[in-house]
Order: sequence, then C-alpha cells, then structure tokens
Amino acid sequence: WMIEPEMAFYDIEDNANLAEEFIQYIIRYAMQQNADDLEFLRQRLLEEEKSKPQTERSELDLLQKLQFVTENKFERITYTEAIDVLLQSNHYKKKKFQYDVKWGVDLQSEHERYLVEKHFKKPVIVTAYPKDIKSFYMRLNDDGKTVAAMDILAPGIGEIVGGSQREERYDKLTERMKEMGVPADELWWYLDTRRFGTVPHAGFGLGFERIVQFVTGMGNIRDVIAFPRTPKNAEF
Repeated sequence: WMIEPEMAFYDIEDNANLAEEFIQYIIRYAMQQNADDLEFLRQRLLEEEKSKPQTERSELDLLQKLQFVTENKFERITYTEAIDVLLQSNHYKKKKFQYDVKWGVDLQSEHERYLVEKHFKKPVIVTAYPKDIKSFYMRLNDDGKTVAAMDILAPGIGEIVGGSQREERYDKLTERMKEMGVPADELWWYLDTRRFGTVPHAGFGLGFERIVQFVTGMGNIRDVIAFPRTPKNAEF
C-alpha cells in the first residue's frame, strides 16, 4: 500500500519538506496515541538485543530512536554527494559492498542503509538523481544530467519515500519520452494534461508497510503486512 499525495505549485524542496514533516507527524501521533503498544514493543526489542553481540546492539531503544527522528532535521544530500560518501568509506575500500558504487547507477539497499545507519546515523533525503535511472515524467534539472527526484532513506529500512517534481514543460516531456523509448501514442492522455494547461507540481509515495515497520521497529516487513502473500503461503 502507498500513501501518494500530489501538490500543485510545489517544487522539489517543498516536496521534501512535506514528506519530512509528514513522517515526523505520523511518528509523533503514534507515540501519543499508542504509547502502551510502543512500550511493549520497546521491551520486546530490548530482550531480542540481549542475544546479539555488544558491537551489534543499538545505541538507542525504540522510543529513543523515534524521539530522535521527530526532534531532528533529516540530512539532505544530492545523489552525487551520496556517491562520494560511499566511495570514500572504509566499507567501499575494504570491498564490503556486494554491488559496485559508481555515478549513474542506482543506489542499492546496502548503500542506502550504509548512508543512514553508519555514516549519517539519521534519516537522509537524497535528491538530484541521474536522469537515465529515473522515470521520464521527472523534471529535468538545469544541468541536463539530473532530475528533480528525491528518496527518503530511513535507518533499518532503506528507502521509505520516493518522489519527484513532475515535468510540466510539454517540450521537455516529449523529448524525455523519445529518449527513453516511451510510446507517446499510448500516453496521449498524459500529454494532454500538459498540452491543455498545467502548473508546476510535485508528489511522492510513502510505503505504508514501511512506515509501520519503522515505527514498530520490526525487522521483517512481512510482520507488518496486514495480508502477506509470500511463496508457498496460500494454504487452504
């Protein structure tokens, strides 16, 4: 499930601000309305931590982590800056990443989690991704190489929000569709929304199960899916 707001007259900065405030609001609400449930989960997770080596235990408990997220601004970096951080890391130098790190390739989950859990130790908003790894409808930046896209990365989760400022310029949109081999005749209705009047706008998608997983501290997303569908699990 996804929560997907779309806002008129928003640019990528407005989009990132709203997504950050939205996540913080959800966490604050859960802490106020479900304090007993979160305390139960905190105690459960503390018991699980006891079985881990000291070096692998969390510095903060569940409630402390949530409180930290609500009280502190998210880190904001560009995709290029994220690549630089990864390339300069000891993790990369010691070849501990399974997937290669280079500009123009999408960040893998292991890269995202390194950024939020090892380097910044807080949620991170990554913007300005290369245009070739993002969808055609994302607004082209002035450099001609990147688009106004953003991902919010959360500790223990990785990507929790994905969004962008949409391309409202008809000529730029059709150029991008040609570049990426998107058939314009099949998306005539989408082009008409630009041809017959539009405004700058942006939006994002927040993974519902992912925000529930983050708030509850669950280690596996299947534990927070209301009706999980997994291989060999449709028994009658």
